[in-house]
Amino acid sequence: MANSERERTADWFRRFASAEVAESPRYRDWALGIANDDQLLALVARLPLSKRQPVLVLTCARVAGVPLRSFETARDDFIALWPAIAKLAKTRATQTNDPRRCTPLLVALDRIRGPIALIEVGASAGLTLFPDRYTYTWNARGRSVTSLPADGPSTVSLVADIAGWGANPPRRPNIVHREGIDLSPLDVTKPSDRDWLEALVWPEQSDRLDIVRAAADIVAQSPPTLTAGDAVAEIRAAVARARKAAPNATIVVSSPAVLVYLDRAEREKFATYCARSKVRWISLDGRRVIPRIGDAADELGIEGDFVLSLDGVPIASTDPLGRQVTVHGGSGLSPEDVDFIEFERENWGPTRSKESLVRKVWNLPLVRYYQRLYGIMESPAARRYDPILVRSFAETSEL
Repeated sequence: MANSERERTADWFRRFASAEVAESPRYRDWALGIANDDQLLALVARLPLSKRQPVLVLTCARVAGVPLRSFETARDDFIALWPAIAKLAKTRATQTNDPRRCTPLLVALDRIRGPIALIEVGASAGLTLFPDRYTYTWNARGRSVTSLPADGPSTVSLVADIAGWGANPPRRPNIVHREGIDLSPLDVTKPSDRDWLEALVWPEQSDRLDIVRAAADIVAQSPPTLTAGDAVAEIRAAVARARKAAPNATIVVSSPAVLVYLDRAEREKFATYCARSKVRWISLDGRRVIPRIGDAADELGIEGDFVLSLDGVPIASTDPLGRQVTVHGGSGLSPEDVDFIEFERENWGPTRSKESLVRKVWNLPLVRYYQRLYGIMESPAARRYDPILVRSFAETSEL
C-alpha cells in the first residue's frame, strides 16, 4: 500500500476529528488514534475510497463490537475485529437523514402551494419525508413559535433557533404523495436496518437518538415508497410516478445534504433537471456544492457554510442538521430587523418589565432599542412587511 494512500486516509481522519470535536469527543479520540496508527491506517486504506469515510468506519467498529472506550484501550479490539468492521463497511453506508432537517424543509415548504407530492433524494429510511407529522418549536429573540400537527403534539419534537421568521407558525404542508430515492434505502420495519439507523447516531447524541427512534416509529406506521438507485438516474421516473399518483399536486424535490456525494458533473445534471422539469426544488447543501447558489448567497449577504435554497434561489442559512436557521425573506428587511419588529409585536408598547426584557434579549438600553426600532419602522421595507403594524407604531409614538 503506497504511503500516499495512508497519508490521504490519515488526513481525512484528522480533518474529521477537527470538525466534529464538539459533536463527539469519543469519535474524535478514535479518529485521531486511527490517524496516528500505521497498522490501522493500512487496513482502512485497503477499503474502497467511498468506504473509508471516518464516520462509516467508526460506526462499523461500534456495530462490530469495539467497546466505547478510549482508543488507547480499544486499539487491540479494532485490530481483532477488523475483518468484521471491513465486511460491514463494504455493505453499509452512512445514511441517517436527520429528522431535524425538517425544520429548514418546513421553512421552504411554507412558500409552496399545496397539495404537495414530496420526493426526496438521499432519503435513507424516509425520516424527513414526514415534515407534516412532527411538532416544531422555533426559538427566536425573546419569543417562540410553535407548530403542531392537526391531530395534536407529535412524539417527535424538533427544537431550533431561528432568526428572521415572521409572526405566524409555518403552514403545515398537505403532503399527498411521498417517495424517497437512496442507493441503499433502509426499511425501519426490519430490525437489522433499524439497528443500523440507530448505530449511525454518534455515541454522545442521546437526544438525537430519541428523535430518530420516535421518527422511525412514525415512518413504520405508514412506510413511504423507497426506491433503490442513483439520484440522477431515478429522479425522472420518480417525478413521473408522482404526477400519475397526484396529478393536482405540486411536485417538490428535496435534496437535503446529499448532492455533495455526487461528482460535479452529476450535481449540475441534477440541478439542471430540477430547473427544467416544472418541479419545485429544495436544496440544503454546503455553500459551494452548487457554485452558483453559493455565489447568489454571497450577493444576498447570506452567511454560513450551509445554504437552504428554493428553485436555486438562496432563502436561508442553516447548520447541517437544521438546529439553527436564519431566514432571508423578500421584504428587504434583514433577519435581525424582522426579529426587532416581531419582538415589539410580542411585547407591544411600554410595560413595567420592558426595559429589563430589552436588556436581556437585545443587550441594549431602552432608549437605544427604540432608536433602532424607529429606524426600522420608518423604512419602506417595514411598510411592505406589515403596513398596519407600522402605522399603529407611528400613531402610538406620536401620543
